Amino acid sequence: MDSKMKIGIICSPGGHLTIALEVLEAFEGHEVFLISYDTPNMQYFSNPGIANIYHIHLRGHRGIWIFLTMLASCLDYVRIFLKERPKLVFSTGSEIAVPAFYIGKILFRTKLIFLETATRVVQPSLTARLLYPITDLFLVQWPSLQKALGRKARYEGDLL
Repeated sequence: MDSKMKIGIICSPGGHLTIALEVLEAFEGHEVFLISYDTPNMQYFSNPGIANIYHIHLRGHRGIWIFLTMLASCLDYVRIFLKERPKLVFSTGSEIAVPAFYIGKILFRTKLIFLETATRVVQPSLTARLLYPITDLFLVQWPSLQKALGRKARYEGDLL
């Protein structure tokens, strides 16, 4: 890694954020920002390892509303990435990462790391399937999931 780089963590609140915070020490010495949904539990969230926190407006939790949230958030991601200029984007999921990863890869040429949740043992999540083709490092937490995905997926043992 560069001596000090900007790293974006993009994940939904709750379990995905908890997992991302567990690996935050791997980014120690770098400037980290977080993008998550603007849910009530995120209003007062702070962490000493995170320099800036951005919120994406969640328009709904199901079906077409998730798609509309992802589509509408594209301009937010461009604005945030123009300001932050991340060299690396990391995510543990969920769908909030999909537009961010594609925008990061296509428009900003950022390196992408995705960590699939430990609850996915045999089949990857939809988010993982959408991001697998473009990630630079795709980590899984079960050997069976690595076999299901193929050689690009890396199993490095129990990460959490």
